[in-house]
Amino acid sequence: MNRIYLLAALAALLVGCAGPNPYRAPVEERGARAPAPPPGSVVPAEDTPQVQVTPLGEPPVIRARREAPEPDPRAAAGAQTPPQAQSPAVIALLQTASSETGRGDLRAAQSRLERALRIAPRDPEVYIQLADVQRRQGQFLQAEQVALKGIDIASGQSNALRRLWTLLAEIRAEAGDDTGAAEARRRAAAY
Repeated sequence: MNRIYLLAALAALLVGCAGPNPYRAPVEERGARAPAPPPGSVVPAEDTPQVQVTPLGEPPVIRARREAPEPDPRAAAGAQTPPQAQSPAVIALLQTASSETGRGDLRAAQSRLERALRIAPRDPEVYIQLADVQRRQGQFLQAEQVALKGIDIASGQSNALRRLWTLLAEIRAEAGDDTGAAEARRRAAAY
C-alpha cells in the first residue's frame, strides 16, 4: 500500500516537472548590442502592448542646499519671533548642565544637554549650551555643527542669534579658522 502512494507521489512529481517552467529566469541577449547612449540621456523603454506605465505623481524637485541668509538689521529690529516657552524638564536639565559645566564635569553636562535636545529640539538655548560644552571638550567640528543648527532654529530671535554667532566665532577661532571666525563675528555684530 505504501508503495502505491510512493509511486503515485513520484508520478505526480514527474508530471509537474515535465511541463513548461513558469518561473524561468529572464535571459539577456549579449551577442549584438547597440552602442551605449551617452551618460545622462533618456533611453526610451521598449514598446510592449501588455505593459502600461502610469506615473504615481509629480517627480521630486531637488534643490541645492541653501546657505544661511545674510541678516538684515532693519528686519531684525522690526519683527522678532518670541522665544518658545521652555518646559520645566528642559529648564531643570539646562540648570543642572550649567552647574556641571561650572564644576568641570563636561561629559555629564553634555549628556544632560543631549537629553534636553531630545525633549526640546526647537530651543536655541539648548544648542547654545551644547555647542559651548563641546567647544570646551575640544570637539570643534561637532560644536560648529550644533551651533549652525541652532542658528537655523533661532530664526527671528536676534538675542539667540547674536549669542550663537558669537559662540561660532569662538569655536572657529579655537579650531584655527581665523577667516571663519571673522565672518561669524561680523554676522554677530549685525544683531
